[in-house]
Amino acid sequence: MQVDQLRALALLLEWLGPWAPPRAMPRGVRRGRWLLRAGDVPGRRGRKAGARRPPGATTQLEVHELRSAGPTVGTFLVVPGLHFDGPEDPRFERFCRVLAHAGFRVVVPTLPTYAELVVHPSAVDDLELVARELGRRMAPGERFTLFSISFGSWPALEVAARVPELADAVIAFGGYADFDAAIRFCVDGVMRRPGGDQQLAHDPLNQPALFLNVLPWLDVPIEHHVPLAEAWREMTYRTWGRMELKAPGRLGPFAEQLAPRVAPEARELFLIGCGVREGGAALIESALERAGQAATFASPRSALGRIQCPVVVCHGRDDDVIPWGEAEKLHAAARGRVPSRLLLTGLYGHTGAGRPSPLALGREASTLLQIARVLAAGGRVRELI
Repeated sequence: MQVDQLRALALLLEWLGPWAPPRAMPRGVRRGRWLLRAGDVPGRRGRKAGARRPPGATTQLEVHELRSAGPTVGTFLVVPGLHFDGPEDPRFERFCRVLAHAGFRVVVPTLPTYAELVVHPSAVDDLELVARELGRRMAPGERFTLFSISFGSWPALEVAARVPELADAVIAFGGYADFDAAIRFCVDGVMRRPGGDQQLAHDPLNQPALFLNVLPWLDVPIEHHVPLAEAWREMTYRTWGRMELKAPGRLGPFAEQLAPRVAPEARELFLIGCGVREGGAALIESALERAGQAATFASPRSALGRIQCPVVVCHGRDDDVIPWGEAEKLHAAARGRVPSRLLLTGLYGHTGAGRPSPLALGREASTLLQIARVLAAGGRVRELI
């Protein structure tokens, strides 16, 4: 590794290891902003209490750029997952600031539909706009590494396939290979693997976002769609990030308080979608049957058949949002075409670093070092893999 990469590696290990204070932010990081498209601000930041965006309204496409004062080691295009705060989610922002503190130029967009908690084909088109604009702002011959979180893996892989001249590599953290399997896991906790299914712990806080995404295929009159969508979004605003609410029975009061926002005949569906009534798995199964091929756009397998750059797949074994078996599938699909590396770790779940025992830390030290080495090569990962 070169001297600048070794310095980046040391800083990444300092800030990303389980020994680092989870809420501490490195200092000396400057933030810039690009506005690629004017329009309504998506997500929680742009939604006033009771306000509803008109269908078809143009949404703002905003990009944050983070850099430190020192020399630039390389460039990351970081792709967020589904979150109403986008790049301003504190855990996500901390990670981006750590990358910038280590010497990287970090470019991260607010993908409008992802800030609205919806997986939609326009997310890829918006990310491609950002990628091409970033390419215009880089030196000739320079490439960026795409780093994706969770459901950001699909747009990251698709855009890497669309702009092969700009993409150095894709690092997919907590991503998925099969969209159907990933969203079914959100409601039933079954990890679907070629070698056999396995029951795992899953995060009950995600069910409202899951129902929001299958709403077009639920058997409910169209006039209930907007109130249901807004109420399910509000449920996520009030509960996401609060780990204590994962305990059985804790979500009921939140859902009951929001239920009057939907019509009486839609309230039972709303409560099922919040996970406080039984029947969610059966409704999701029926919705997916109605959807048929309509949801296949969100599969990354087409991109994996066209991608030309290396792919590094990282996943936490304790991830309770997307199970680690999806990482195995991603790696298997990628390695037949391009250099690929699979890194499974017990140090990170879906919501950040854990606090392992000294014995567990010893077992995981090698994987942590490998993840940090890949990150330290940002912009030049293809030279490492």
